[in-house]
Amino acid sequence: MKELLSEEFYKLIHKRGTWYTPIVLFMAMLAVGFMARHSPDAQWYITAAFAGTEWVLIIMIVVCATTISMEYEYGTIKHLVIEDKGKVRIFLSKFSIIILYDAYLHLLAFGFTLPIKWLMYGGKYSFSANYEYGQSLMSNLINECLIDFLGSIVIIGAALLLSCAAKSAAVAIASGITVIFIGQGVSMMLLRNVGRSIPLLRWNPFNMLNMPNEWSNPAYYENTLLTIKQLMIGNIGYSILFILAAFLMFERKRI
Repeated sequence: MKELLSEEFYKLIHKRGTWYTPIVLFMAMLAVGFMARHSPDAQWYITAAFAGTEWVLIIMIVVCATTISMEYEYGTIKHLVIEDKGKVRIFLSKFSIIILYDAYLHLLAFGFTLPIKWLMYGGKYSFSANYEYGQSLMSNLINECLIDFLGSIVIIGAALLLSCAAKSAAVAIASGITVIFIGQGVSMMLLRNVGRSIPLLRWNPFNMLNMPNEWSNPAYYENTLLTIKQLMIGNIGYSILFILAAFLMFERKRI
């Protein structure tokens, strides 16, 4: 298992995109900060890491979509299986590296927020100032990143599932971004129209993606119709479901 983890880590750090990602993430966050510098909701943008966590989700969809599909596309999966490493260990090693990379990107988003906040607002909006939930601005930022990290696992599971089902990396990326973001919009529309009359709709997987939004804005409950605790339970449940489904599909996929 240790050897497999080393191989997956080696593959990740030798991807060209891995080295460009921090630069792209910083520039995207800086652009959001620049556009929001005169916004009355400046504190919200700070605690939301200047949308950095949203960009992390898009990056993770791409990473997950290519991690498995490219192994099949280029035939390198045969090399791993021939070495008798077992599909269970192969999948677990890939999943472990993906989770670690996800945590790394969330740490980057948190770290980049600090200089961007200073560049946009200077000494205004102190991190020790009181904000939501009776906590400081810094505590809200940390909690937002942690909540988003938890919520990203369900997306990782879904993206891995799509990656196992797709025949190419390009298809996996396109389908992952399309299904997840369009699905979230469709879910919101359904909940606004019939969410209160059909309670079961509230528990659809796309609604779980709104957990970070509700954490940063409690009034978002009117859109999700679920409490933060319920959204957490749903995220954990769907994460387990999607990851297990992805593993089963990976195990049965023909080489």
